[in-house]
Amino acid sequence: MPARLVRPALAALVAAPLLSGCALFGFGPRPAPADPSETVYRAAMEDLSLCITAADPAARVAAAARLAEAAALMQAETRPTNPDHFYMADRVAAGAAFCADEIG
Repeated sequence: MPARLVRPALAALVAAPLLSGCALFGFGPRPAPADPSETVYRAAMEDLSLCITAADPAARVAAAARLAEAAALMQAETRPTNPDHFYMADRVAAGAAFCADEIG
């Protein structure tokens, strides 16, 4: 292979992996759209952690209320698009029950 063809070929081999992830050409990696049930689940797990670890009783009561609301919201969804929705809904419901028992 002539030297005048080797250099551009090597440059392309080196540049392609480096530039492919930077979205310079519009085809780079993009973040996945946020799933509503996953957003509710993550917030509920933060509230569960707060309910378990907070020293302030008012913060624990507020976290328990938000957790119960999240459990009701997730249980009310009948046609979820996330395949893990029912797993997450069960965890949120169990967390809400646990938190309610902890508060008394």
